[in-house]
Amino acid sequence: MKRFSVSDARNNLPLLMEKAKKEPIMIERHGKEEAVLISAEQFERFVAAEEELEDIKAIEESMKDPGLNIPWEKVKKELGLL
Repeated sequence: MKRFSVSDARNNLPLLMEKAKKEPIMIERHGKEEAVLISAEQFERFVAAEEELEDIKAIEESMKDPGLNIPWEKVKKELGLL
């Protein structure tokens, strides 16, 4: 990952936006990591992955309470899938 200071990033933003399409760009302030510039496509992948993890967590939570679940065999029978 390439690293740029805030002032260098500010002065070269169009170039860094192009570079971010290929790899994340670390932005540092006073030698400390402050932000990461990524492509819009990468951002969308991160958002989709986060939503998927939230769905998995919700399913896992719902499975902890057996009273809220309907057995799969019963669902298939009611839907005529057997």
